[in-house]
Amino acid sequence: MNLIKLSETHYFGFLYLAFAHYTDGKYTHEEQLAVWKSVRNWTLSEISGAEFAHIMDEVMEWYKHTMTQEGFEEEIFDIARRINEYSWFDKGKKLNSLKDLKEIALADEKFIKNERNWIRTIGRIWEVDANKIKYILAV
Repeated sequence: MNLIKLSETHYFGFLYLAFAHYTDGKYTHEEQLAVWKSVRNWTLSEISGAEFAHIMDEVMEWYKHTMTQEGFEEEIFDIARRINEYSWFDKGKKLNSLKDLKEIALADEKFIKNERNWIRTIGRIWEVDANKIKYILAV
């Protein structure tokens, strides 16, 4: 991944992919569709479909090459911290992104404890009010 310039799309793609796979060790077709749809919504008017597909291929390669490394989970949360630094990533977008994560979790029709814990952790990293996180988890 050192040879490519990582963009916001790469970071969201990596975070969403890691959430979908790493939380339960499975990456279903339904989860893949949910990840792609959610990430695409963040970039719809900025890049073409072909560019988006290329970025998501890069994200998958990045993920495959790093997922077995020690400290991988902390790297994922570091990416959430980087996303939090974007000036455009305001409270509303943070809530929308947490909702994206829940939709990805529900894509396989299961919402397990580890997925809930990750949403809480990412919400705290993004300084989202705890009551709003509870609401997202409950709905």
